[in-house]
Amino acid sequence: MISTETVLVNDLETRFLEGGSPDNPTVVFLHDGAWGASSDVTWGDVLPLAAESFHVVAVDMLGFGGSAKAVRLDQAPFGFRLRHVLALLDRLGVTEPVHLVGNSFGGSVALRALTVPELRDRIASVTTISGTGGPWRTAAGAALGRFDGTREDTARIVGLLCDDFEGLEDQVDRRHAWAKAPGHFAATMAIHTPVPEPLKFQPPADSFPASLSGVDTPVLLFECVRDALVERGWTKHLVDVLEHCDVVEIDHMHSPNISHPQETWAHIEGFLARQADPVRAR
Repeated sequence: MISTETVLVNDLETRFLEGGSPDNPTVVFLHDGAWGASSDVTWGDVLPLAAESFHVVAVDMLGFGGSAKAVRLDQAPFGFRLRHVLALLDRLGVTEPVHLVGNSFGGSVALRALTVPELRDRIASVTTISGTGGPWRTAAGAALGRFDGTREDTARIVGLLCDDFEGLEDQVDRRHAWAKAPGHFAATMAIHTPVPEPLKFQPPADSFPASLSGVDTPVLLFECVRDALVERGWTKHLVDVLEHCDVVEIDHMHSPNISHPQETWAHIEGFLARQADPVRAR
């Protein structure tokens, strides 16, 4: 059974889904960053499968779903969100390193965490589905940033994310409902607010993915063959720097976790099983 709860974490409303036995290893699911994303929209059909063998937690990251529409404008969008997720895990009493599984932006958040030693210590493994860490997006991927607020445009966005499947219309409805949540649009667009010329600054150079060099945390990369939102072959850039990295190619679009949850989970479950068995992981 998957339960839904909202608690205060660092004085910020934090909505999360939880299931499975707390005695099992914890898998934390991070949702995509498209309009109307949330833990249930992105992972709703995967969580019951995962909860059969794992303790699962799926969090609405800051700015999304039922969590506070709070953002940090003085830093990149990855780290502060994961630190908030880890603060929730502290509240839940999860102290052992967790397996992070992210789709799209959520996968990028997980990958970026591996570049920060104090965050890396909390992570047993990372699985990213179509989440590159930021680079290698296509022009179609940039089109995800446009949104006029209508259900019709939400349907366009879903059409970029996943294949046609039986629950497609329900996915559009649920994503559109979250997209209309007060503050979601403003929180997402805040980073793009124009500032006067004297206040503009040049952010530090981004060394990613070279910053992953030396990371020995196990990583699973999903490259989706029919994904139009990221460059074909993007996984090679990460394989070249990561010490322990597996790649699975899957003949679907950007978010197979939405359209093909059983197939997607089967690959993740196999990867996690290998991490629990050192001999199989070699």
